[in-house]
Formats: sequence, C-alpha cells, structure tokens
Amino acid sequence: MDTGAEGGATPADDADPVPEITRAHFEEAMGFARRSVSDNDIRKYEMFAQTLVKARGMLSNFKFPEQQNQNQFQNTGDDDLYNS
Repeated sequence: MDTGAEGGATPADDADPVPEITRAHFEEAMGFARRSVSDNDIRKYEMFAQTLVKARGMLSNFKFPEQQNQNQFQNTGDDDLYNS
C-alpha cells in the first residue's frame, strides 16, 4: 500500500462517504431535533422586538438642535492633555 510522500493516506482513502448534504439529510436530522426555545423566551423576544420598532420610529425624526453659537466647541488649546 502506497502511503504517499508525506506518509499520509492516499486520496482514494480520503473519499468522503457523504460528499454533499442534501435536503433528505437535513430533513432526517430535523426529525430528531427537539425544541430549544420556550414559549416564555419567544414572548420576551417579541416584546423586545416591539420596543425596538417603537424606538426606531421615535428616532426617525431626530435632528440636532440648531446652535446659537457655532464656535461653542472651538479648540482653545487649554484642555490639551498631551501637549501642555
């Protein structure tokens, strides 16, 4: 038996018994799956999702207030922590 130059298995030995996963494989696996999310968790998520939708609606009209003094945050150099 030829083990190749590196001493590993030959490509014929590495043949994948399931070269691709099909719908049938998935459906068979799902037949053994169990539910992992409780009704209470689903209700919590739905309430959270509604809160996000409401918050998004409130923020859709957000605008910064008009500034009276445009130079309010002008850098005067007094607060420079690194170059005193």
